Amino acid sequence: MRLFIAIAVPHQLYRYCQQLQSRYPDLKMTREFHLTLQFLGNEIDDEQSIVGALSKIMFKPFDIEMGDAKPFGHPADPRGVWIECKESDKLIRLADQIRKAMGELGYQSDKPFRAHITLGRYKQAPRKKPEKIKGEPHVFTVDKFYLIESILLPEGPVYKTVAKFPE
Repeated sequence: MRLFIAIAVPHQLYRYCQQLQSRYPDLKMTREFHLTLQFLGNEIDDEQSIVGALSKIMFKPFDIEMGDAKPFGHPADPRGVWIECKESDKLIRLADQIRKAMGELGYQSDKPFRAHITLGRYKQAPRKKPEKIKGEPHVFTVDKFYLIESILLPEGPVYKTVAKFPE
């Protein structure tokens, strides 16, 4: 199984995310929006130990503030576009707890945590250099996070919730 841990973007903000996507031609658009807390890997077979470790994580609800949309990767050859999110103390604390719990199971993160919501990726270099778009103020409350399976298909990934926390 290909698994990751994420915070879901509420469906009432999908339209806003889609409006931002439409401003970036050539982008292979994401259909579902989330903020990844940690990617675990492609061949995971011990989901029960992961669920057990994640179920011990406690946190109080907090808000996430969405920021600007901007390309990521090398400026001359961007890999995609994301919405930056403000990294509050509570969000950082949750990400750290998750990464510590997963580290104890042998799942080390391959990159530092950076709060963002991916809007899409470029299959090939865009015809026009993508620019940063000033985001409108949007805030949503986080009261749970998810263990998600990513099923890769030719038309793009399909996400299946394995477990939610707290249950």
